[in-house]
Parts: sequence; structure tokens; C-alpha cells
Amino acid sequence: MKNYYFDITNELKPFTQQLDANKDTLAPDNALRIAPEFKEGYHPCEKNGTWVLVEDHRGEIVYDIETKASAKVDYLGPIKTGFTLLKPFQFGKWDEEKWVLDENEQNTFKIKQNKSQKNLLLNEANENISILQDAIDLEMSEDGDEEKLKAWKKYRILLNKIDATDINVIFPEKP
Repeated sequence: MKNYYFDITNELKPFTQQLDANKDTLAPDNALRIAPEFKEGYHPCEKNGTWVLVEDHRGEIVYDIETKASAKVDYLGPIKTGFTLLKPFQFGKWDEEKWVLDENEQNTFKIKQNKSQKNLLLNEANENISILQDAIDLEMSEDGDEEKLKAWKKYRILLNKIDATDINVIFPEKP
């Protein structure tokens, strides 16, 4: 005969251990003499003198549906409201059941990248033009510098005409 103990300090009264029992005594207040059932993903808990299976996600990672922040589950019972076991992805938003692509967020990100890329390329063009122009102005140029200067200036003009808010923008090739 065995006593199957549960934690009376926990609201769900989860099973904790089993020990041999004396035949001539009653089970203590924090034990049952009925063996609990075990099932993957659940933990036995005492309820009204019997064992019930309660969801057990302890150790699993959950995600906040607002912030996408991850946390490790350290409690028994169903996943708390506002969290999901489904892992979010970049530009994902929660639609009450699953993560779906947030095209607005994705497009905003692409536009920001396009603007940054355009500025980077313009700075590079300005730098090359400045150096080539200095070499020409100070009569220190080499063969082909005037053609290079012209090519970089054309490139800079093409870059300036680009609409960086177009998510499908194609940047011109560097000279």
C-alpha cells in the first residue's frame, strides 16, 4: 500500500511523491491511496479526493503575442492569456490564432532599408566625384579620370532620381 502525496501549498495540488503506507492507518491529509495517472504533457493534481490531469508546459518556451518576447513556463496549467507556444517570425503579427505576415511592417522595413542604401550609395558617389574632381582641378589626374568622373556623376544623377519608397526599387550599377 502506498500514499501518493500532493502539494497542499499549491492551488492545483500537484502530485509530488509516493511513499509506502502503513496498512492500519489512514492516508494523511496531503495524500491519496489511489495511484495517479501519468500522461505526456499533463501532470496529476488532486481535486476533491481524486486525481485529475492538468496541462503541464513547464520548461517550454512561450511568446508574448504583443511584444513577441519569449519566456520559459514555470507553472502548471494552461498557457496564460496573452501568450502562445507558436514561435513568431520577422514581420509577424498575432491574429488571435496564429502569426501572420504584417505586410505594412515588412514594407516599412524595406523602405527604411532602401533609404539607407540610397544614402550610402550617394555618399560613396559624392566621395568618388570629389576625389576625381580634385585630381582634375589640381592637374594630378591620370588617364581615364575624366571618364570616371563623368560616369560617377551620371550614377549620382540616377541615384537621385530613385524613389526609395518603392519597395521594389532597383539601384543602378556602380561605374
